[in-house]
Amino acid sequence: MDIKLNQIVSKVAENLELKYKVVSNYYYYKNIKNTARIKNGILYVRVSDKLKDSPETIKEALSYVLLSKIKGTRVAPRYKRIYDDYVHKIILNDSSDNPKGIHEPKGTYFDLDEIFQTVNDYYFFNEISKPCLRWSKKRAYRILGRYDRSKNEIIISKLLDCEKTPKFVVEYIMYHEMLHIKFGFTYKRGRRKILTQLFKKEEEKFPFYKESIDYLKKISGSKNKYLF
Repeated sequence: MDIKLNQIVSKVAENLELKYKVVSNYYYYKNIKNTARIKNGILYVRVSDKLKDSPETIKEALSYVLLSKIKGTRVAPRYKRIYDDYVHKIILNDSSDNPKGIHEPKGTYFDLDEIFQTVNDYYFFNEISKPCLRWSKKRAYRILGRYDRSKNEIIISKLLDCEKTPKFVVEYIMYHEMLHIKFGFTYKRGRRKILTQLFKKEEEKFPFYKESIDYLKKISGSKNKYLF
């Protein structure tokens, strides 16, 4: 039993009025998997070892997700969002099979260097400095693209590097991430805000904006909300 994890899960169980003894620990799973079950009056919680070094806020959010299901109540959206966003960032950045953690921009069907240059020339007058570009290691379905300002890199989900993906969809996601570089961040009431009205207005100027959105909704699944 991991004492710190057990304290977090026990606190959430108390807040949800679940009166069980809690036993929590980390387990190795090939993929990120977490479970909670009740046996002989004891609440057993197993958490993927990939989350062992995650912030306490993530472990707390996961606890609410798992234990709300045990109680049979609706999971508070904020906890599900916090956990899902964190996990999908792990998926995008996973380099467990690559000791150097480097993934080339040239995919099987699309070259991100070429995509970037095309978008930069056509939409930004070649004014955007080229960041690091790479495909995610795994086929992320929810976070389809991300600009990491701290590393100055654009990551696009490997899910899109396939023959059936229209090229304009990859160009659209690249365009979206480059808008993040162009506009940066704004702050409202002390909180960082990314998607400003100006940003959205520029985004919708992309010629295949609607077609791209429709395609991304389709491949991410009707029940999923994709992010980028």
